[in-house]
Amino acid sequence: MSSPMMNKKPLTLLVAGLLGSAPVWAQNELTLIQVGEKIVERLESIKAIAERGEGVFERNGERWIHYKGFDYRLSYKNDLQFPFIPYQSGDDTPYRNVIDFVDQSWEFMVYDGGFYLMSREFGVYESDEQGCFVEYIPAAHGSKRADGSYIWQRDVIYRTETSDCGALVKPEITSLTVSSLSDVGVSFDWLGQNEADKTQLTLINLSDAKDVRRYDSVSAGFFIGDLKPGTSYDMVLNSCNPVDCAEPKVVRFTTQDARVGFADEIPTPNHLQGSLEGGLGITQIHTSVAPNSNELTGQGHLDVIMNREAMLLFTPQQGEEINQVRAEVFLDGELVHTTLMLPPSALAASDQPENGRMKVVFSHHAWSLPLQWNWMKPELSLRLTDNLGREGVLSQGDIQFGGATELVIQNIDMGMLTQPRNHNTMIQNLPTLAADYFQKIPASKLVMADYTPAYFPVVTMPNGVVYTDKSASTGGWHSGDMREAIGKTLVSTGVNNANVGIVSSAGYSQQYNRRYNHITAHTNVGVYTKEGTDLAQVVVHGGSGGGGKVTLQNTTGNEWSHELGHNYGLGHYPYMASIHDMESGWGWDAFQQRFIGNLHWKGDVYTQQQGDDIVPPFKDAFRFLRDAQNGGEQEYVGTISRFTLEHPAQSRKAQRWMNNGFNLDSNSPSGYVQWDQSTQRYEAVETDTPKPQQVGVPVVTLLGIYDPQNENPSQIYPLIYSNYGNVFELPQPDQGDYQLEGWQAVANLTQAQLDSDIWQTLRIDGEQQRLCKFTFQATNGDRSQFVGGVEPSTDRCSVGRDVTWNINVNMTSAQGEYELLSKYGRGMVTYTPTADVGEVSLCTLNKSGNDHDGSGFVVGNHCEQVAGVMHKNGQTWRYAIRGDEVLRPTYQVQGQCQLDVEFADGIREQVRLSASRHAGNESNKFHVNLSMENGVPTQVSLHCSDRGGETELTRMTPDQNPPLDKLKGPIIIGQEYGYSQVVDMTPTFAQNETLLNTDFATIAEFDAFVAEHYGRGVLNNGVTKAERRAGALYVYPNPETGIRDYFVMRMLDAGAFPADQTSNQGWKYLGSADRYVNFAFNPIKLNRATVVSIEARVQSYFGVSRLLTWDERTSTTWDNAQNAVFVGQIDGENHYFIQKRPGEGEAFPMLGESNLDWVYLGSDSTIQAYLAELNRDLASFERTLLEWYQQDAMGVWGSDGQRGQVNDIYQYAFRGGYHYYRLKVTKYGYFPYPTDPNPTNSSWEYLGQF
Repeated sequence: MSSPMMNKKPLTLLVAGLLGSAPVWAQNELTLIQVGEKIVERLESIKAIAERGEGVFERNGERWIHYKGFDYRLSYKNDLQFPFIPYQSGDDTPYRNVIDFVDQSWEFMVYDGGFYLMSREFGVYESDEQGCFVEYIPAAHGSKRADGSYIWQRDVIYRTETSDCGALVKPEITSLTVSSLSDVGVSFDWLGQNEADKTQLTLINLSDAKDVRRYDSVSAGFFIGDLKPGTSYDMVLNSCNPVDCAEPKVVRFTTQDARVGFADEIPTPNHLQGSLEGGLGITQIHTSVAPNSNELTGQGHLDVIMNREAMLLFTPQQGEEINQVRAEVFLDGELVHTTLMLPPSALAASDQPENGRMKVVFSHHAWSLPLQWNWMKPELSLRLTDNLGREGVLSQGDIQFGGATELVIQNIDMGMLTQPRNHNTMIQNLPTLAADYFQKIPASKLVMADYTPAYFPVVTMPNGVVYTDKSASTGGWHSGDMREAIGKTLVSTGVNNANVGIVSSAGYSQQYNRRYNHITAHTNVGVYTKEGTDLAQVVVHGGSGGGGKVTLQNTTGNEWSHELGHNYGLGHYPYMASIHDMESGWGWDAFQQRFIGNLHWKGDVYTQQQGDDIVPPFKDAFRFLRDAQNGGEQEYVGTISRFTLEHPAQSRKAQRWMNNGFNLDSNSPSGYVQWDQSTQRYEAVETDTPKPQQVGVPVVTLLGIYDPQNENPSQIYPLIYSNYGNVFELPQPDQGDYQLEGWQAVANLTQAQLDSDIWQTLRIDGEQQRLCKFTFQATNGDRSQFVGGVEPSTDRCSVGRDVTWNINVNMTSAQGEYELLSKYGRGMVTYTPTADVGEVSLCTLNKSGNDHDGSGFVVGNHCEQVAGVMHKNGQTWRYAIRGDEVLRPTYQVQGQCQLDVEFADGIREQVRLSASRHAGNESNKFHVNLSMENGVPTQVSLHCSDRGGETELTRMTPDQNPPLDKLKGPIIIGQEYGYSQVVDMTPTFAQNETLLNTDFATIAEFDAFVAEHYGRGVLNNGVTKAERRAGALYVYPNPETGIRDYFVMRMLDAGAFPADQTSNQGWKYLGSADRYVNFAFNPIKLNRATVVSIEARVQSYFGVSRLLTWDERTSTTWDNAQNAVFVGQIDGENHYFIQKRPGEGEAFPMLGESNLDWVYLGSDSTIQAYLAELNRDLASFERTLLEWYQQDAMGVWGSDGQRGQVNDIYQYAFRGGYHYYRLKVTKYGYFPYPTDPNPTNSSWEYLGQF
């Protein structure tokens, strides 16, 4: 034996089995408490034997008993006395002869004929008799007095002490719940289990006595599968440790009705290395995405999206039952997270509506785990371990990522010659629709922004036409000159160009200058000429997409999905990807935490065919969905989405398109990076556009049409504004000296001018010579102007040796009698060979070698000369214009055009625009972003200047009060933003008009309202219900303030709730119940009968079967605390309380008021006085009733034209009684008769009578 003062040691876990009745008990079947109970039982049984005289004898005047081969002295009360034995190396056999149900892991410490029994593992004996042991001391007495009494005496002592058992405490299982339930599976959660506890679970089929399952060494989160649908079960939970056992807990449940598992029959591949085998799905927008080799699936499925949260799906291969799977997440080999995966019974629901059709779930076998966005990168690896000890690993590098693509979509509603329609659903519902559409695209981040509406009362076209009332063309959904030139070209292409720093372009050009993935979506309406008449008609445009823009009538449904898809390079009727099928899998909505079925939940059932693709219906119950490019489907095929689920092969193409664009990155020298699929990383790229100075800032976008030649009218269009745009260091006007322009006679030039480098050249005899023009008279008297090159040595202009005219060769000018062509000018480079030919465009040869030189003029697609001009080989001088063998000289415009933008306080910004037409026959358009740091511009003008001076082309005064406050964006979804901005749009309680006009008498009523309006019917508490999704609703009974607070989750990694009724990064604060729940008794709902006790009235008011006492305060849980009401005696009468936090609470408050733990309802006397006031008379009752409902005066039927405020109370005098109704609508009809079986209707809720 060891010393009496035992050291505290780590506990070796012992198996706690069911207690049996075998004569010899193994130690590992007994707890300390059970050992103590067994000691009492054994010693009391021996005492009973002694009292019957069996085996008792006397020795030296003392009574002894012979028991199992040993003799033991008896106390005066027949308690067994154990012999003294030396503590060191003593023989404790006499002890173990009696206490034969413990083994050598227990030791005896002798004391006063009894003992202390302690475990060698965890036993402790302290000098103050505290510790962890069983004590037995037999009854004893001192000397006998003359009267026969004893000087002292004590009774037998049996004691089990557990005050200091180290880390071991009595197990206490609390909050046992069915945490998830399906038709064939269930999981359980509970609290209170400690590391040393051994817990056993028994599952009993109440319909089949033979169907009993037992599981040892279970822990919270335990899953059981292969249950029978629609069947009731009892689950019994027992938990023990070496000290004690908890009270068994029982929970009853009934499995759901049978469902079909969509993926249950799909073969399961193995993606893991190790003894645990199974398939992995990395679900972001499609369930069909595997860790790698996705390009080999069907027509190719998309790769894993980097920096986007995912739902990991693990489907084990068939084998032994798995009850728990632990996942470990590693980044670059370092463990960053470990947790239990959610069992199949907790797999997210689908978007299937309740319409009486066969119920389908995604899978009955898939375990799931949310993966954070910042884990999703090439350094990620995973290790899964099941409860059988099997392990499967997905190594670093086994996941093939497809880049962290980003997409910006700008949205604008415009009207041309008429006001915008104001039907842009996307803009009106930007947060929710942005979150919805994000679930359909392979992007890591989506920026959904909006512009202020654009109304263009005057429309100037690039061809110079100006419309003020209607277009001359007949417009249509797919047609209209303004549809193309203004909606698609000026606005959408213009916005795109402004956001990459391109300030001007050809007026009709829709070139998509994509640097990063930026698309502008517009809804557009215009006034056109009705076909066959001169009447105006308003035309709504739509149905177009591609090239970085979309023209839409509807911004939801398949029109949006289809037209945006064209931007991603998706064409109509994709081969073998036009119809979903078993291989394409389901979609996933991470915000709603729901699967998007690829089945048409509502439509007719039939086999579909598109080309070679023939798809029969699923289980003959549902047809499959069509891809957006194959007609798509209507909105809300399921319950949550307004957009079409793309086929994953289409999503792969979209992913490839997005990766062909760049991502904005301020750390790159160019401002842009591009994904390298082979290296799985981003690389800096070069561009021909400027690096943004600022990204995603509020901007004013200036758009307009201008003609640098001032031949067509110009227009600065009304300014538009967005809260998300890029700004650049824009080109500034340059006030340099002007150079000579066009053709210049050499005789008129100074030497400095001749020596300058402003002169154009052409190729002659393999060398570049200054281009010149001269007049030549042939020997037959014909005269013509020719263009050639200057011979510096002779100061003559020569056409070269390859050109002859009317037998003349080596045609040259007189010395110094020719003109040079400046690089600078405006318009086309022309000359006039002869009066008959007229002014024509110049063309020059640029062929290799020395045999084809010269110049001419453009005729159709050829470069020709005047009649009679031949090549030296005798052929007519005529060359086809193709490639760079024939050039058409152009001018550089040395004039400049500029936007002048004025702001308040004299601030001005200037932007240089192209001073020449980008296309020769049309005006330019400009598109410029300016930061809103200077506010709204006060004046905008456009000027062009050249050698002749400066001309103002147009000017406009912007609206000084644009509707900036109406902008909804930007809404940024994904990456570090998650869905926080969507959550932030959730109205607080103070912003909820319905809530402000509703009255609540109990916490249960208020919680039900909040759950319905904020939580899709679910109110989480973090204990029995703990959804981890953005937007999840939580209640938090704040222990610091005693207030019941409510929050919605902003981020998946949200931590502790704020304790000061504010929001933080993880949570948005909605409000507290205290402001809305009136704990005073509602006069109309409180039983006012005179023969009912106060306690019965309280029970009835709260709908409880009985009131709880203070001793029962720890028994309440989240499942029953809403309805728990407590009663306690204070100063001789009952006082009534509601508990603020389940299972917690200090003493009831004594002063008739609430505190941090308890809501005070009243006492017998205060409630009785309240009743007396209510029953005094009608006036007293109605006054109290109006006070409770916070209403100034009783509603009067018929007032205000039978209109009233919702939730107001009205009196109805009926047959000598007074009845009260609550108004449910603003426009009402007659009261229902109080005598009706249900006196509530669509207008009125019947409350009761006085």
